[in-house]
Amino acid sequence: MNHTVSLMVVFGSAVKNLTTGCVSFRLEKERYTPYTSLRARWYCPPDVPFDRVSAIGLYIDGKMRHYGYPTSVSVEREGSRTLLEIASAGFTAALINNQCADGMLNDINLESLAAAGETFPAVAYQPDTPTVNYVNYYDGTSSWEAIVCYSLRATGYYPYIAGYNTVRIEPPEDYAEFITDTSRLIFRGRASDNSKIISKITEKDIDGTPGKFVATNSYAARNMIVRCREIPFDREWIMDSKAGLQYRLDYSMRGMDADVFCWPGCDELDLTDFVTVTDIDFVGEASRIIIEGSAAKGITTTVWCYHDAYCI
Repeated sequence: MNHTVSLMVVFGSAVKNLTTGCVSFRLEKERYTPYTSLRARWYCPPDVPFDRVSAIGLYIDGKMRHYGYPTSVSVEREGSRTLLEIASAGFTAALINNQCADGMLNDINLESLAAAGETFPAVAYQPDTPTVNYVNYYDGTSSWEAIVCYSLRATGYYPYIAGYNTVRIEPPEDYAEFITDTSRLIFRGRASDNSKIISKITEKDIDGTPGKFVATNSYAARNMIVRCREIPFDREWIMDSKAGLQYRLDYSMRGMDADVFCWPGCDELDLTDFVTVTDIDFVGEASRIIIEGSAAKGITTTVWCYHDAYCI
């Protein structure tokens, strides 16, 4: 299948839509990373200005798949050709780069939580989410950490970025399903990662008493993993320290096991959509998606389906 790929580059007040000249690109979304990542190399027309780039958008088959700010930019002119090399993070990266003022917010949902903090450009939020009795900011809580705490208390689900810049705390009811079989795949495999797994957490109470709260990881014990942590009292979970410790254990197991599939082309697949491989009876959630393309090799999609505390 042939695909169209274009790059929107915002140079200050000027916007250039580069519909031809793609040398290569790599777009990544990941279940626990609150932004999309793009790296791209593009030949540009001669009238592209040598000016500061303020935003980047990637379109595949006319649909925006990434919109963010540049983290690095290089523009080089060689004779009659101009080569743009760019790396970009989605605008939702601002959620982890901004801290909230200390304090407690009561009777809060996702939209009111977002409205209580800084306004971030081009970031959208899932509407009509449940209300929880509090979210507590303390000692440099980031906007994303506040959303994680809220989401787990509201739905038990770890939040993620849908589309290119929309924060969701649960999958949509009309989820998509990508169906294939092994004859279409370039490869399939398995992956595991035990490097982050915590076996035990000990937490002080509000008065600083050591060992007041303790949580252990049975998976770590079964697999002879010993990685202990001791933390001060966690005011973000001030009313439920047990749930706060369980979150830390669960998060440490992120991406611990995964099925991996790669196929040619690009589909409208998003995080938490289901991947079904019919002839091996596999069904899993898309937890990491990398779309790569080049003029020489075309486009491929690689998907990891995690099996951990938050992904089936």
